[in-house]
Amino acid sequence: MKKLIVSLFAIVLIFSLVTVLYFGVTKKAPEPISEKKDTRIVFLADSRGPDGGVNERVLSDLLLKIKKLDVQPEYIVFGGDLVTGSLKVKEYKAQLEKFKRVFKEYFPLEKLLPVFGNHEEYSSTNDLTHEKLFGEAFSKFQPTNELDGFNRTVYYKDVNDARLVILNSYHVGEDSQIIDKQFEWFKTASANVGGAPKVKIAFLHSPPYPTGGHVGSALDTYPEARDKFWQVIDNDNYMGLFCGHEHIYSRRIVDPSFSPLFKRSVNQVIAGAAGALSPNPAYTSKKGIVVPPTAVFHYAIIDVGATATNVEVVSIDDKVIDKFSVANG
Repeated sequence: MKKLIVSLFAIVLIFSLVTVLYFGVTKKAPEPISEKKDTRIVFLADSRGPDGGVNERVLSDLLLKIKKLDVQPEYIVFGGDLVTGSLKVKEYKAQLEKFKRVFKEYFPLEKLLPVFGNHEEYSSTNDLTHEKLFGEAFSKFQPTNELDGFNRTVYYKDVNDARLVILNSYHVGEDSQIIDKQFEWFKTASANVGGAPKVKIAFLHSPPYPTGGHVGSALDTYPEARDKFWQVIDNDNYMGLFCGHEHIYSRRIVDPSFSPLFKRSVNQVIAGAAGALSPNPAYTSKKGIVVPPTAVFHYAIIDVGATATNVEVVSIDDKVIDKFSVANG
């Protein structure tokens, strides 16, 4: 009987030892496969208003709604005209500080990717003073790459599979244009080389193709330069372009019917009502329009997924005013 017990004990011991060696040393237990999550970006623009240069009530309401989203954004891109602007440097700096105080009530400044707008440029001296002050005010974020001499207003940020390219359509001497040094930098930033992210999204303040409120006073002021700029958007496979300036929401498809230079159909999104609003928006440019000018405060959610980028635009009263998807690659 004792021999039988000893034998059984030996068998159990050997089995336990083999099990430990098999799973603990020779072969690890398989780990669960984690599903890759989407990269979320939120875009909004044009929050200027009466409260120290900011529409504090509307901006706060929108930021609170973003804060309550189930999935939080990696970054918030703010597409220009954050403040009303002023010729007086002291007043202008105070407005920028006011915007920052409101933003920081909901998100750290490190999450903000700012875009330089025409109200930030506000200057009669035709110099870079306001642009420099803007760059100094928003120095918390860390761009992946930036253009020297533009005071942190031209840069890109790589976030997982996305490259967010921020441009300055109001650099002194280059209003309503992406030209010369900035254009050359943009081409390099857009090139599909090496390990560049597969989803590229462009952001600037002034629309290449305005709908009405700024027809003739946006990038369409210089159509040849505009088309040359959009050719990069087209050739280098941008998912789309997001801008503000017109204080409405609108979306159009820019395709080869706009120019023989273009080969693809690309979304231009005007999402410029985070405080400033055009209650009766002009509507004179209708080609390619999917969503006509809509006068409502709003923000846009951009989710970059494994195979597609999904966009949902939500009004201040929580209504979805547009929703679309673009295949990646």
